[in-house]
Order: sequence, then structure tokens, then C-alpha cells
Amino acid sequence: MEQKLDIRKTALLLIDLQNGFYHPESAMGKSIGVSDRQKSVPVIEELVQFARKNQLPIFWSQQVHFPEDVNRKNRILKSHAEKQKFLPCLRGSFEVDFFEPFKNLINREDHIIEKHRATLFFDTNLPTKLRMLGVKNLIIAGCNTEFCIAHTIRDAYARDFEIIVIENATDGIDQKLHKNCLEVFHAYFAEVIKLESLNEFFDV
Repeated sequence: MEQKLDIRKTALLLIDLQNGFYHPESAMGKSIGVSDRQKSVPVIEELVQFARKNQLPIFWSQQVHFPEDVNRKNRILKSHAEKQKFLPCLRGSFEVDFFEPFKNLINREDHIIEKHRATLFFDTNLPTKLRMLGVKNLIIAGCNTEFCIAHTIRDAYARDFEIIVIENATDGIDQKLHKNCLEVFHAYFAEVIKLESLNEFFDV
């Protein structure tokens, strides 16, 4: 790259690294399995080390679904949960907690952003915090590619952030949709790269 991104204006967004998506005893684990997502755990751990080394702010999104959500109950058309046949990360359940390997990586100075919908930008204080920290560039990883990550990336792009998606630190529910989304991200919204290529994009 001729012009590189400023590492001092960069943050790491880690999407939904929770038991509901990574633990084999979760509803997702018992329904469709979590082995695909677990493969990315070592890469995400290395990505966090990159962020620590370069003093990047780290944002951990935490999906929380309300069992009594009247908006979901009043839907006429099928929701994503009905189509999947499970609803992960119900409030009060162990699924809301961060998966143990990731939980051990969270520091006091990190930001945990609770969300109730797919995108990390909807009705959260993430946009305010990013502005306060002068963040212009986002590195994104986590799950699930075709839903929460896809919505978050589109919202970030609409807000004019520069976006890098770490392909081998990202996974989805459906591998076909996962791969399709990565292609769409790269075509329109972001650079989609392997973790080992990340240094090439920054002035580090």
C-alpha cells in the first residue's frame, strides 16, 4: 500500500465472542455445532495481542436477547431465530457470558458494548465512544459473518469508517453464506485479509 492507515486512529471490534456461539453446550452447539467458530479462537487470541502491542482500544460486543421481547413475539413474518430454530444468548443464561478463552483476554480498559440487535451500532454508545477516541479505522473479527458482522460492517461503512475484516478470525453459521459475505465485504465495504497481512496496512 502506498498510503497506510494511522494505527493511532484504529480500534478493534470483536463481535459476539460468547458461549452462545462458541460453547458446545449452547443451543447453537447442540443444534448445528460450533466447531467452525472454534477454529478461529487461536487467531482471535493473536489478534488481541496485536491490539495490545499497538495500544488499540478494544470493543467486545455482547449480544443479549430478552426472552420476553414483545417486538420479537409480535412479528408476523418469521424472525431469524425462528428460521434458525434457536435463539442464542438469552438474558440470564450462561450463553451471554464470553467464551472462556476470550473472557481471559478482557482487560479493565476494554469496552464491553451490550447490544440487542444484530448491528453493534444500533441503540448503543459505540458511535459516541469511537468519536471520543478519534477512531477512523476499524479492524473487525468474530461471528456471525452473515448476520451480526454483516450488519455492523454496513453500518460502519455508512459512517465512513475504514474497515479491515480479518478473514481467519471470522466465521458464520452457514459456510456458503459466510464465504459469500466475505466476497461482498471485499467488493464493497472493506479489505478482507488474513491476520498475517495486517501489518501491511498500518504505519507500525
